[in-house]
Amino acid sequence: MMMTYQLASLLLVVFFLWSTSAASISGYIYADNYFEFYVNGQLTATDPVLFIPHQAVQVSFEGRDNGTNVYAILAKDFSDNVTGLEYDNTQMGDGGLIATFSDGTVTSSAWKCKTIMYGPVNTSCLDTTLHTSPFDTCRVTYYNYSANWYDRDFDDIAWPAAVEYTADVVGWGRTPGANEGINPRTITWGAAKFIWREDLLRDNTILCRYTASANSTVGPTDGGTSTSCVNKLSLLLIFLLSFIRLVV
Repeated sequence: MMMTYQLASLLLVVFFLWSTSAASISGYIYADNYFEFYVNGQLTATDPVLFIPHQAVQVSFEGRDNGTNVYAILAKDFSDNVTGLEYDNTQMGDGGLIATFSDGTVTSSAWKCKTIMYGPVNTSCLDTTLHTSPFDTCRVTYYNYSANWYDRDFDDIAWPAAVEYTADVVGWGRTPGANEGINPRTITWGAAKFIWREDLLRDNTILCRYTASANSTVGPTDGGTSTSCVNKLSLLLIFLLSFIRLVV
């Protein structure tokens, strides 16, 4: 009876550790122009460049090996906070976001995105024959959003689906120099799609979320043994040794 109780307790401990074990995940993110990346509610990476050059950023993090991983990204086109314009308030610029991760997650219309800064609201403000200066008349609109928008348990059911774009439409921007970061054109993006909201030019800042089913077979990009596999093999070994000790 005592051995049965000890074995049951051991099984519960191993099951808990197994179900909450972590998986090493890596990937790449490219945003025109800036991003902040959250995993399961934790800030994981930020774009080191606010504007140009347009570089990809490699990321690595520990995700959940079972259950789900929640990815959240703030993406921002570089624009004036008042006018929504770029290049000394002379023109509108377009945004764009693409990402791929080693757990198989890629950006697509399966993601949900919400606009939080939009403008200029009235594009006639760019007509210098009607206005002295776009800075005097162009204005943006800000939309309310929850401070915990990146949390695992945040309810994004009301958010609209992301809109997919081709690389030809979004473009890759100004290529980074030799010491300016990763050239996004050199990354194998696979099935990943550029995403944004409906207006590439005026949806200046967006929030995007995606809930991914965790993949216990995820391996690292260098072809080695994944951390999750090592963790599970260790747990199995601990269980076997403990079981032998109980029955011998």
